[in-house]
Order: sequence, then structure tokens, then C-alpha cells
Amino acid sequence: MMYTMLMGGMLGFVSIFLVALGVGKDPLSALGQASVGSFLCGLLFLWVGQIWIKNVRQMLMEKRQAAVAAMAEADERKQRDAKERGSKPV
Repeated sequence: MMYTMLMGGMLGFVSIFLVALGVGKDPLSALGQASVGSFLCGLLFLWVGQIWIKNVRQMLMEKRQAAVAAMAEADERKQRDAKERGSKPV
């Protein structure tokens, strides 16, 4: 998560600094705005990263549960078919 916040901070600093210089602010004022922007963008990236990781974990857990349920259903079907044929289940 630290790298997500650092990446967001760097991206926010550079983009806000360039935009501030582009609209005609003096460099010292642009630097101050970029500093505040880097902090806010870092927090935003951290928040979005946490949400993204939580959703990926949930998706993987749901896939795993679906796979386990499918395996259990296939095993149950195999045992039922074996009983219908009159042989012992494996």
C-alpha cells in the first residue's frame, strides 16, 4: 500500500505543478499547490487501492467457493451414478 500512496503522490505533484505553471502561477505558488495536491492524490490512491484489493480478494474467494461446490457436486453425482449401476462407489 505504501507504493500506491507514493505513486499517487508523485503523480499528483507532477500533474498539479505542471497545470499550475501552465495557468500562469509563479513557481513558488505552484510548488505549494503541488505539495498539497501530492498529499491528497496519495490518500486518494491509497483509498482506491484498498478498495481494489478488497474486491479482488472477494472475487477470488467467490471463484474458489464455486470451484469447491462444483467439485462436491461432481463427486456426489459420481457416487449416485455408481449406486445406480449397482457397483461400489470409488
